[in-house]
Amino acid sequence: MSWSDVASLALAIFLVLVGVGLFYLFFRLGGLFGQLDTSVEEITDETVPILTRVQVTVDEVNAQLGHVDEIMTTAVTATKSAEQAATAVSKAVTAPARALGGVTASASEAVRSFKARRAAGQAEEKPPVKHESPY
Repeated sequence: MSWSDVASLALAIFLVLVGVGLFYLFFRLGGLFGQLDTSVEEITDETVPILTRVQVTVDEVNAQLGHVDEIMTTAVTATKSAEQAATAVSKAVTAPARALGGVTASASEAVRSFKARRAAGQAEEKPPVKHESPY
C-alpha cells in the first residue's frame, strides 16, 4: 500500500464520518423543527381565542365610551342651559335693582334739595341776629 492509497482511505473514512455527523446534525435539526412547529401550533391555538376575547372587550369598551360621550354631551348641554338660566335670572333681578337704586338716589337727592331750599328760605325770612361785642 502506497501513501496515496493510505491518504485515499483516510479521506474516505473522514468523509464517511462527516456524512454520519451531518446526518446526525440534520436528524437533530429536524427534531428541533418538529418541536418548533408543535410550539407554534400550540401558541396559535391559545393566542387566537385570547385575541378574539381582547377584540370583543375592546369593542365593548368602545361602546361604553360612546355612552360616556353621550352622558358628557348631555352634562355639557345641561350646564350651558343652567348657565343661561342663571344669566337670565341675574339680568331679571339686576335691572329692577338698578332701577330701584336710581329711584332711591333720586328721592334722596330730592329730599336733600328740598331741605336745602327750605333751610335757605328760613334763613332769608329771619332777620339777622346782631351780636354786640362785649368790648
